[in-house]
Amino acid sequence: MRQFFYLCMIAVSIGLFAGCKAKKAAVASFSDLNGEWGVVEMNGKVLNPVETHQVLIFDVAGNRLSGNAGCNRIMGQIEYSEMYKNIIKFPQVATTRMGCPDMSGEKELLTALDKVVRFEAVGETKPVDEIALYGTDNSKFLVIKKQK
Repeated sequence: MRQFFYLCMIAVSIGLFAGCKAKKAAVASFSDLNGEWGVVEMNGKVLNPVETHQVLIFDVAGNRLSGNAGCNRIMGQIEYSEMYKNIIKFPQVATTRMGCPDMSGEKELLTALDKVVRFEAVGETKPVDEIALYGTDNSKFLVIKKQK
């Protein structure tokens, strides 16, 4: 009788553990970045890309970055290698030179892009529609959301 009880307990335990699957976060690939993304968070501050006009456009095939930093257009190269998944850099990002009343958000975006070294998906949804960009010290600089 005692063996039957232990056998039942083991079966119930296995059933409980099997039913408690942990959800895994979606994994972002370089190709997921292709397209237009609005900046929805920068240095911990939630932003509305409709108000800030901060949009990043990734051309994965051409390894190019373009978009709008808030006032000025931005353009630059993307450094990425298939060998090092999720490692990314934006060397030599340039902007047009229009003067605007408040350039602080634009300067903050350009500084953040200069410090980015890796990316990863936010959340568990596939296809990936939100991506976080991190620095070398694992600090999150930007969160971008796919534009429809």
